[in-house]
Amino acid sequence: MVLVIFALLLLIFGLGHPSREPVDPAKSVPLHSRIPCDGFGGPEEAVHVQTTFSGGATAREFVVSRYQIDKCGVETMFQCWHKRPHPGWHEVWSVASGQSSASPVLPLSSCDEWGSSEPAKYILSGWYQEGTDSKPMWRQVPVKQVSSQPEIYEFADPSGGTARIQIGL
Repeated sequence: MVLVIFALLLLIFGLGHPSREPVDPAKSVPLHSRIPCDGFGGPEEAVHVQTTFSGGATAREFVVSRYQIDKCGVETMFQCWHKRPHPGWHEVWSVASGQSSASPVLPLSSCDEWGSSEPAKYILSGWYQEGTDSKPMWRQVPVKQVSSQPEIYEFADPSGGTARIQIGL
């Protein structure tokens, strides 16, 4: 019983995970796979990225979110058995300032789903962390494209710290 009450308190007060406001597409930039969505399958592109974060005490992060619609994956005559999460933007990939030396791979699907001719929708957003150690909060800041060849995006937090990501090395 005590364990159940403790678990409920963690859920109610959100302990353990910093808060994040919902992503604002107006402060983000769209991303697309370079492989066309032809409606015959579901190709996925593995895009190499390199991130650079300037020094500073503020944690920063790039987040890629994918738009999902409210749809039933497996439907019988009476019930939906595999429903996607609520419609909207859902985080699918991120890299934080603590990982600045990494050269991760960003998977971008060409199509919204297997066999669909509807292209997948992705956005790249920039975030910085503010607040006390006991209650940190992630805030979104506008991301700007600074180069198209190579494809480079960057953002700055209010304290002057910057973050830069190069897509498609």
